[in-house]
Amino acid sequence: MHNLHWLNQIQPSDRETVGDKAFYLSDLMQRGYPVAAGFVVTAQTFWEFISGIDWLEPLFADLPNSYLYFNADNPWQLQAIAQRIRHQIVTAKLPEALASTLESAVQQLDAKALIFRPSLSNPSIKTSGLLESQVVWTDSEAIATGIKRAWAELFRAKSLFYWKRCGQSLQQLMPTVLVQPLRNAIASGSIAADGDAAWEIQASWGLGMSLIWGEAIPDCYQVQPETRNIQSQQLGQKNIAYNLANDRGEGGTPQNSHFILRRDREASATGVSFVISGAASPLQACALSEVEQNQYALDKPYLEGLMDMAEKAKTDLGYPLAMEWTLCQLASTSEPQLYVTQVSPSNRQQIKSDREPENLSPPAPICFQGLAAAAGTAIATAQVITNPNPKLSNFLPGGILVASEISPEWLPWLKLAAGVIAERGGMTGHGAILARELGIPAVVGVADATHAIKTGDSLLIDGNKGEVYLMSETNINNSTSGKAYIGEEKYTQLSNATAQSLSIDGMTEFSSMLNSRLPIATKLYVNVSQTSSIERIKNLPVDGIGLLRSELMALEALDYQHPSIWLQQGRQSEFVERMARQLALFAAAFAPSPVFYRSLDLRESGIGGCFSYVLEPELFDLELTVIDRVYQLGYSNVNLILPFMRSVEDFSFCRNRLEKLWGRLHPDFQLWIMAEVPSVLFLLPDYVKAGVQGIAIGTNDLTQLLLGIDRDSEQMASAFNPRHPAVMRAIQQLIEMANKAGIPCSICGDAPALYPEMIDSLIRWGITSISVNVEAVERTCLAIARAEQRLMLQASRQMLRRSIAE
Repeated sequence: MHNLHWLNQIQPSDRETVGDKAFYLSDLMQRGYPVAAGFVVTAQTFWEFISGIDWLEPLFADLPNSYLYFNADNPWQLQAIAQRIRHQIVTAKLPEALASTLESAVQQLDAKALIFRPSLSNPSIKTSGLLESQVVWTDSEAIATGIKRAWAELFRAKSLFYWKRCGQSLQQLMPTVLVQPLRNAIASGSIAADGDAAWEIQASWGLGMSLIWGEAIPDCYQVQPETRNIQSQQLGQKNIAYNLANDRGEGGTPQNSHFILRRDREASATGVSFVISGAASPLQACALSEVEQNQYALDKPYLEGLMDMAEKAKTDLGYPLAMEWTLCQLASTSEPQLYVTQVSPSNRQQIKSDREPENLSPPAPICFQGLAAAAGTAIATAQVITNPNPKLSNFLPGGILVASEISPEWLPWLKLAAGVIAERGGMTGHGAILARELGIPAVVGVADATHAIKTGDSLLIDGNKGEVYLMSETNINNSTSGKAYIGEEKYTQLSNATAQSLSIDGMTEFSSMLNSRLPIATKLYVNVSQTSSIERIKNLPVDGIGLLRSELMALEALDYQHPSIWLQQGRQSEFVERMARQLALFAAAFAPSPVFYRSLDLRESGIGGCFSYVLEPELFDLELTVIDRVYQLGYSNVNLILPFMRSVEDFSFCRNRLEKLWGRLHPDFQLWIMAEVPSVLFLLPDYVKAGVQGIAIGTNDLTQLLLGIDRDSEQMASAFNPRHPAVMRAIQQLIEMANKAGIPCSICGDAPALYPEMIDSLIRWGITSISVNVEAVERTCLAIARAEQRLMLQASRQMLRRSIAE
């Protein structure tokens, strides 16, 4: 019943049963190439297991024979179906006979960890990058979990969407799982031996997970195959490596949980060791030392050995190939050994066989190009809005909003949208900022989008690359009406990214993965405006809210009406109560950590920032009353940042209004200013004398004003550069002046999140805190940790040199 197919015994007639992944590896293994032992669990076993599940819901009761009708363009329905199916598969009990067979087979592998690699034996369906491998220990419970999770990969939301778009019914799928031992690796990578063309070799430290998960950029070599001359080589960016924990007590990671690190008790001599919280996976992550980061992962003898093996395999198999490899040091061998972990025909030379249908190449995907304003991807139906005053009832939840521009007043629509496309605007505009906070992808500056895209079009929006793809509802590989549609190959390439927006079950909440935050000395704050973000961030490793954007918070608190309307209607008391209630929610969620509330910066009629308070102080007085009311409620962690500060006189006016209204300042209260108008560069000592207690650098406006660039102009987007020497020198000057004055200096613009390489300079100059949007907290925390580690290493070396000199 549970006949397993061992790699060393697979015959050509077994190819349809075991699938190409195992078939190609078996071919190499039986020719004497170094391939780890393993076995294949076939589709027959999978469908027998599925048929035996006692499904709780009628929709899935006859799943093996069901067409499982669902709307692929409804992300909520897709997520719900995927979650329920996967949950039942993972929690179902494995039949005793199957469990016993698997355990016996695993014992023969003699390993402490396993990798379960799902794929399809269907010849016409490409799944590269779609189905993620599962890494587990070798005890009975872990083995059962590994095979079930590998099977459950077929039912992720991204997978269900892909099967639907490919026109594949579930019963046509033939899933196989290749089970192999997983052992520690010195290095891993790939080689593409494409005939006479230059071969490309990639290499990185440790197991291949850092490459699969996009956490490292590998070393790259271009090699001339005939002469073996290295035409070019490029050192990668390898900051992290994965290997196996020594035992289960060291922890591990829930599958798909990357980057969430805690410092191990024993730091290695070459790098800081981290393990990923949770014990479900044997994987351990190590933050590489500076020496390792600047060293090629593959020494010359192994580079030559890899080329020899690829050349021989290409000759033996008779076709150009792509091969993945790992360099391992086993106890049974005196020297490290190269192993083949995967092999397939090169993308440029697909193998033809009598069982493979003749496929026409899909048309090259043509997309709309814009600016990548908010990360993530989504696939949904377009809803084009050209009416400047649209009705909320006309917008269907889950659609991709397409409009000329996105203003803050469109917040109700953004909360319902799966993504945003705009013809105008920049990545630092309010629409883009809101999209990032809400966690939806956004592409702005898409020329003629409202005319080229029609309501009802099926779109894929890629907010990471600034691309929008138009897709066919019925056949993604055909083009009609002169429009180009994305093909199957592009779907496969984007499948991993698509999971982020299509599948809640494909993501693990950062807070649930966190065991203890990565130790850093620089304070890490978060930028927010919506109460809906509180649940996402209250358990993140942040030290508080560094920027609470009042203009966007007020939209939610005031029923999306302009604050001036409330004043005109004489509803000042209700304004205060609503805003205080909203602000108190943030204060309560983060207490006792600080919440820095930036007062309203409406910038109407050319008047912005604190100068508007001087001309019309009533609204500012109400905001001060709001903060005072929050203190009366018992929350003493709210502080005030004054926006767009032009002059010391404007600051003194605001401080005097504050003292007059409150009578006396609350003991814990801090009054800061935004450092974004260039005059602050020359007047900071005067501001400190006038009572400024801290500054927050706003890189968006500072860059705009220093370089004379409209930050919301798509035409000038390429010139908007926060890393410009003038901007960087201004930031350095502000930090150093604040340190000299003895006041804290934070940076809360988009620059540190968009350009994390800036963080090294910020730390070196002495920045007190960095505040970023929610989606950037994780990578910023790691960037700060790396920067601080390098700074400490440099300081230690300098001390060592001094001691030697003395």
